[in-house]
Amino acid sequence: MRKKDLALYIVILVLVMLFLWQWLSKGGLVVQLSSFAKENSQLHFLSGIGQLGSTHIHADVKVYISGQPIDFSQHKYQITTSFIHFEDGLGDVIHMHATGLTIGNLLKSVKIDVRNNCIIAEGESYCNENDKTLKFYVNGKPNSEFTDYIMKDLDKILISYGSGSEPEIQKQLNSVTNLAPKYSANK
Repeated sequence: MRKKDLALYIVILVLVMLFLWQWLSKGGLVVQLSSFAKENSQLHFLSGIGQLGSTHIHADVKVYISGQPIDFSQHKYQITTSFIHFEDGLGDVIHMHATGLTIGNLLKSVKIDVRNNCIIAEGESYCNENDKTLKFYVNGKPNSEFTDYIMKDLDKILISYGSGSEPEIQKQLNSVTNLAPKYSANK
């Protein structure tokens, strides 16, 4: 056997081995992806949040801290997750693309947290003290679920921290837009 022929056979053998390795690896990849999908499905089941695309609903929202609204139209708040977000430079309408999402999920997605009667935003904690309290309203009515509230299509949500006199709260409730129906009509 000539050296050229031997080199050719070695090259062919190496190529066949690489092809087999790739083919077997892809089979393993399919198994791994299938396993991941199963685990991801179980995670969604345990969390109560549906799969991405399991719904497409909208709600109007306003969050006030000491009388000042948070401007969710800023770029840093837009489409922070595929599951629940603000989009198109609009900061008044929540877009939800999975079932079971709570107002807490939305707030965490924009790096705001609510716990122990406090709202934490931009590194500052605003906690219940003296006459300043954290309040939560759904469709104009007080709601005690706060971050556990599972949002529904066309909800109007207000979160307010501050002195919260009746006229001030009414003014904030009136500031919650009614834009969600426009987006829900385009499902």
